[in-house]
Amino acid sequence: MIKDVKADFVFNSHWHEDHITYNKHFNKICIHEQDSKALESYEEFKRRYGLSDELLSHFIYFEFSKVNVEFKDKDQFKLGKTMVKVIHTPGHSKGHCCFLIDDDNVKVIYLGDIDLTSFGPWYGCLDCNLDDFIESINKVMRIVESENVEIAVSSHREIVRGVENIVGSLKNYLEKIAERENKILNLLINERKIEDLIGKGIIYKRFGEPKEAFEHFEKIMIKQHLDRLMKIGMIDKTYDKYVKL
Repeated sequence: MIKDVKADFVFNSHWHEDHITYNKHFNKICIHEQDSKALESYEEFKRRYGLSDELLSHFIYFEFSKVNVEFKDKDQFKLGKTMVKVIHTPGHSKGHCCFLIDDDNVKVIYLGDIDLTSFGPWYGCLDCNLDDFIESINKVMRIVESENVEIAVSSHREIVRGVENIVGSLKNYLEKIAERENKILNLLINERKIEDLIGKGIIYKRFGEPKEAFEHFEKIMIKQHLDRLMKIGMIDKTYDKYVKL
């Protein structure tokens, strides 16, 4: 049973429900200082999701727990012969972190939800930030190369081995953002409201259940793309309609 496992620390990469489910079984819970409130508080959890109580109930299958240690970027933890270094990588959440693990000169990076899946980056909560996510992926690539990291472990994909393979996987993952922006630009040949872009396969091929929640996530993600494309001068907005320049 997981409750019988004795652990010095549990390092949470961020506050999302699938990463904090079993915290209640352990005594020392650690998370980045910018994500701690969402781990402890239903109200903060709800605020960051931006969903109603009814829709949010589909994502609550755990007990909120107290945070014992708040860490920040570059903090280090010595666990026996193993050194764990915190790498703050915001984007997926405000306090999302990766961890560089050095054990007898074998370097492993835990990527959390920079997860290298074919779906690509996810930034559908209100504390997500697309520009931060892009910079975080680039930051991890630089660290993998400079630290000669040979093993990468993410939350939702198999282990990747070798510096070149890890960097290649990160580049492919980053490319998903460009693919989504190209889809948006193709749709904005004619003026469209943001509501006209939802359900067009830009983010989700099909919505999960509850549908209203996934439409909400997609709208948040598309809005971040629109803001980014506006900032770099690729689209324009008149009232509530966007168009490609």
